[in-house]
Amino acid sequence: MSTDLFVARARPPRMSILGPAAVLLAFTLSLPTATGSAAALLFLVAWLLGGGWAWQWRRLRASPTALWATALLLMFVLGMVYGSGTRAQQMEVMGKYAKLLLVPVLIVSVGDGPWRRRALQAFLWGAVLASALSYARFFGLVPGRWSDSIVQGHIHFGTIEAFAAYAFARMAFEPGRRRALWVLLAALLAFDVVYVGIARTGYVIVLALIVLLGAQRLGARGLLAGGGLALLLAAVAFSAFPVARMRMEQGVQNLRQYQRAEADHDQNQVNTSWGLRLQFWSNTLRIIAQHPLVGSGTGSMDVQYARVAPHDLHTSNPHNEYLNSAEQLGAVGLLLLLGMAAAAWRDARGLDRMERDFAHGVLVTIGVGSLFNSLLMDVNEGRFLVVMLGLLLAAALGTGRRAGG
Repeated sequence: MSTDLFVARARPPRMSILGPAAVLLAFTLSLPTATGSAAALLFLVAWLLGGGWAWQWRRLRASPTALWATALLLMFVLGMVYGSGTRAQQMEVMGKYAKLLLVPVLIVSVGDGPWRRRALQAFLWGAVLASALSYARFFGLVPGRWSDSIVQGHIHFGTIEAFAAYAFARMAFEPGRRRALWVLLAALLAFDVVYVGIARTGYVIVLALIVLLGAQRLGARGLLAGGGLALLLAAVAFSAFPVARMRMEQGVQNLRQYQRAEADHDQNQVNTSWGLRLQFWSNTLRIIAQHPLVGSGTGSMDVQYARVAPHDLHTSNPHNEYLNSAEQLGAVGLLLLLGMAAAAWRDARGLDRMERDFAHGVLVTIGVGSLFNSLLMDVNEGRFLVVMLGLLLAAALGTGRRAGG
């Protein structure tokens, strides 16, 4: 029997094991880190027990996104060979980027059956639960000793809830009896991010997704309308919402303080959120200039940063995923990162219209957020990216249209 014939007759994984694990994995994306990490481990165990290896191999070869993600993961592994960081530093960083494995695993194993759709729904209801917990904490309905443990970190929360608000808003454009519910949920989640939350990253992502939604629905006219609506929302939020106004004023003050610090050579004035980010970016660019092709290696940031800026506050995270990848893996790593994103954008065109828009929304969410944070390296935001891309793009392969149910 030829190999091609054998693969053509191959069976998909056992979804009775894999399906519920995928649902749990998606549901916990909006919840605190420990629950998501446990769900990810459970899913990988279910994948190993699920079988269907020949079927998955065929799907891997057919998915550009899965191949790009695999190549990026292997580049991080290779970066440990020549990296200047200690073994402990390399293993710590490698452990954070190992989540890239979930992109090809989800794409090749889940298929386009009921369990995939249940997982996507589970993500949205998990986001609603997280927002409900956030409101409960805001209104003092949660005991103080539990307050910080029931809701994830503010950047994690702002990033994922901003996307969930966009997803519900996008669903409201589809015909059906639940459109009013989707509009209400979109408004509640967006209000939670902008009014209750303190993450400036979340504010920017909300505005970017409004522009994206306008462009998706109405093309060039929608792009202009979305831009106008985003500016209006920003004006209202920063004038009428106390927390948003305070956070923006702090940002402006941080930038002015950083400018004075540069002029006065005063390190103490740099120690603000934006001041440190600007310093991190400047010094990271100096490191990249020294190792432009393949970078300094996986987990090298701490060592290299101490060399180029011995008198500045040290960091192992430049708070920008593009700089973070380029520092470790050089132009090659940055190309692989951007190549994975471009492949995912193209592969999403094989989805139905709403899920295509969702996939593009995920990419815009992380793409914009990564300007201010190392979101792929960050545990929760990175898991959101790889899980949502994997689940959505699992339906982009023709070989999986009716499989995996």
